[in-house]
Amino acid sequence: MEVKIVKENGTNKISVDGKTIDSLAFKSFRPTPNNVGDFYKAGVRIFHPYCSGLRSGIQMPYSLYGEIWFGENDYRFEGFDRQMEMFLSAAPEGYFFINLHLDTREWWLEQNPDNADSFTHLSQIAANEKWRQDTRDYIKAFIRYAESKYGDKILGYWLLGGYTTEWFSVKDREESHPVKLAAFRKYLGDENALIPSLKERTKPDTQIFLDPDLDQELIKYRRFHAELISDLVLDFSKTAKETLGGNKLVGLFFGYIMELGSCIWQWGHLDLDRVNESPYVDMIATPASYQFRHYDDGTAYMILTESVKENGKLYFASFDNLTFLTSTMLKNERRLCNDPETEAALRSLVEDFKRTDLLDTREKTIHGMRREMMSRLYRQCGTWWFDMLEGWYYDDGLMEEVKALVEKSRSLEKKPCASAAEICIFVGAEPLYYVNPSCGIHIKTVTGQRGELGKIGAPYDLYSLKDLEKADKDKYKLYIFLNAFSLTDRQREYINRELKCGGRSLFFVGAPDYINREGADRQRSFALLEMKGGILTEPALTIEAFGRSYGYDKPKEPTFFIEDEGVQVLGRFSGSAKCGAALKEGEDYRIFYSALGNIPNDVFREIARMSGVHIYCENGTFTYINDLVAGVYNTLSDKTEITLKEDGEYTELFSGKVYKTRDKKITLETGECPAQMLILK
Repeated sequence: MEVKIVKENGTNKISVDGKTIDSLAFKSFRPTPNNVGDFYKAGVRIFHPYCSGLRSGIQMPYSLYGEIWFGENDYRFEGFDRQMEMFLSAAPEGYFFINLHLDTREWWLEQNPDNADSFTHLSQIAANEKWRQDTRDYIKAFIRYAESKYGDKILGYWLLGGYTTEWFSVKDREESHPVKLAAFRKYLGDENALIPSLKERTKPDTQIFLDPDLDQELIKYRRFHAELISDLVLDFSKTAKETLGGNKLVGLFFGYIMELGSCIWQWGHLDLDRVNESPYVDMIATPASYQFRHYDDGTAYMILTESVKENGKLYFASFDNLTFLTSTMLKNERRLCNDPETEAALRSLVEDFKRTDLLDTREKTIHGMRREMMSRLYRQCGTWWFDMLEGWYYDDGLMEEVKALVEKSRSLEKKPCASAAEICIFVGAEPLYYVNPSCGIHIKTVTGQRGELGKIGAPYDLYSLKDLEKADKDKYKLYIFLNAFSLTDRQREYINRELKCGGRSLFFVGAPDYINREGADRQRSFALLEMKGGILTEPALTIEAFGRSYGYDKPKEPTFFIEDEGVQVLGRFSGSAKCGAALKEGEDYRIFYSALGNIPNDVFREIARMSGVHIYCENGTFTYINDLVAGVYNTLSDKTEITLKEDGEYTELFSGKVYKTRDKKITLETGECPAQMLILK
């Protein structure tokens, strides 16, 4: 069986022997004939067997089917066979993604003392060649066995490791370890190099940037740390891909630059561009953002979705909200996994991990499911429903909704679909190597901005700064650079030559092109902005612009101000006459600038409007729009007006209700359901 990612009608899809299939799936740490069977009856055809002998962060076994990897070259597949028998019985025409857990086992750590546990301290063992080789051997042995018995049912393999199996290095806190230190010295070619101490890594929380000279070793260390993790996952991915002869898919949880705020440096996801570009990785997965998944939120992504797509990969977003059944699931008569460890895990999930994303009624759970389906259709990605501990979906109403969503998804599957975005947003990993994590600037300019960006009222595409030239420059009217603090010569030249023309608008936040290996230079920033200015010497927390105040709770250094008679002042620092937001009109382009982040949606929207971007919704409504569908999510109003680009009659996806425009406007009944989506074709 040949499985690959192909582009069909503008969307990356799974192809099985030349036929594409819908990328809707089901996953559980407690799969049983009941929950697997329910989703199979509802029309889901992709399932996730989980192969692990280890415990999760909430101290329960990841799988009740037991261990497979018992020692060096000691693989026992009886538990895997029992699990596959259950899945094949409950979902006889299903396809499977095998989730293969690769973390260090207790027996391995006992046989190889003085090594770190990869689940909690991934970076401290990632360079250990003995562990890598043993793990490569396990990958090859497992895949060969699985393919020999179930190859006609298996679509591919998700390779799991690190904390929560998402390739995080959480508890090492960037600390040294003999294995890691030896690898760092080899990386630098310096036998006397030391890993920077906690004191050397800690900077004042008002300081945005590291010093390229004084902090040279720290910058190199953080780059090494990130590359060490990406090198590890690509090593394992290459092993899997080659063992499969390139005929099946390989996936990872990776690249959470939009989610991990001040911890992305130590957790190890900064070298995401190399993973995105790798031919050994076909799929990237994340949960829906934990920061924007409450009932009144509009959901958000952890990764740079368009870069994943442009690199030929398929993105899967996991819907793992707590449903209204979660708090009472232990009393559900249909549950088959009533072991004390699962019960304790549920308490840990709520009490220790502080999960508050509960959709606490059947109606709210259904609305949340529709919201995530709209988000998935908007971004043209895959998804799976995640019944983590069994019982989150044991409800006739929820399963009827799953069935309806599967049918709605498949009704759109063959329709051509492309982005309708006139806004392109760039986020860079490279600039973060020069950023001080404790200053919080990554939260203020990137991770925390997602809620406001989702309420602009217009769709946007999300790219890595590394992929600047891959974005179709003739498609977008507004380019937003959230953290372009460091640019290469090529990127700077491309912006000046190719983007500052054609009526385009560019919006820079913070200190663009300010810092690189050669040092910091504010004149580079002002040259890129084509504005004159300087660096504030007095604290400035907020900017007043477009009738709104926004900014930070603590001053950050450096903060620029604009002092240029040739610009239009859009906003001034509060309590100061100095300009903090400005517009420079070029001959055939515009440059917008804000010295501070944490920008409200209505400020983004006004800049988009001034750039000629079509605004579909006002008033901060969450929107999900491409050229096939136009969705809104609004829990705050019974009616929501959407302005389309063309007059016509349009069918609402979930209710089947037909709307007719009036002056290109339609009023949707969000009081009936806050999630509403029009089919545009």
